[in-house]
Amino acid sequence: MFEVKFGTPKPVTFREYCEYGKNVMDIDLEARFAGKCEISDYDHSRYANDEEVSLYIKSNCSEILKKCFKNWPEGQSIVRFHFKGLDEFFSTELKNCGIKAKTDIFSKVLTEDSEKMHKELMNELIKQPTDFGWDHVCFDTVPSKPEGTYMVSPASIGYKYKDDRVYYRPGERVEVDYWAVGSDTSYHVTVNAPDLEVKYGSVIHISFTMPEHDVNILMEAQSVMTPHNTGFTGLNGFMGMFMDMANTTEAQKPASADNPVVSDGSEWTCPLCGSKNKGNFCCECGGARPAKDV
Repeated sequence: MFEVKFGTPKPVTFREYCEYGKNVMDIDLEARFAGKCEISDYDHSRYANDEEVSLYIKSNCSEILKKCFKNWPEGQSIVRFHFKGLDEFFSTELKNCGIKAKTDIFSKVLTEDSEKMHKELMNELIKQPTDFGWDHVCFDTVPSKPEGTYMVSPASIGYKYKDDRVYYRPGERVEVDYWAVGSDTSYHVTVNAPDLEVKYGSVIHISFTMPEHDVNILMEAQSVMTPHNTGFTGLNGFMGMFMDMANTTEAQKPASADNPVVSDGSEWTCPLCGSKNKGNFCCECGGARPAKDV
């Protein structure tokens, strides 16, 4: 068994499915991907040695990813969901080429233009009327507090209150769904109320018994897109959709006006895989050259 690291220094284009409530749009985005394959066996009649297998994967990873995107389930987001499906598709394509491997795609970074396009589209989607409750997703107008009730916060973008209300009497069962689940992000919910039940998934379902005081729903999130542990970050509403970028370290951020990457020919070490490079992007995994190394 041996390991092959691969990446896409040039961005790969894919069709992204954007959905918020009943509002649905598609958009073409570009991203750089990085990953690794654990090779357990290969067709020795097609590949003379381990080096040929490694060269095949590194040279063809972009085309393999494009095939994976063509097989991606209709109506499922690539940006907002975990890599498991993409890993399996990649391994299947390698198997069709005579290579038995376990794939781990651990990094996806949208280009600056694609990130901007995606955020603009999502902002447009959430402004449209949905079935999420009062006043376009969030509770812009909260009614007066009924006597003997307490408030559940936050009443913000991304949350759907089952009863379309934020005030409850002690002993009532409160049910809240969090829909703005971010791409490749791990979540942790805490609520200062008894009998808390949380079901994690593409929608996070939260339920608890209303106590005799106001309740705060705290949503914490940690990016799992890269091998670097950046720790939990407080999450509030719509920001969860972009935790992959918000939790990226300075060394991993893509080039931008404030984070330029200009190759001067000097050697630098890739923060993702540790490889030595001289260009703008890692020749092994496709990671961007850190701005601080410029």
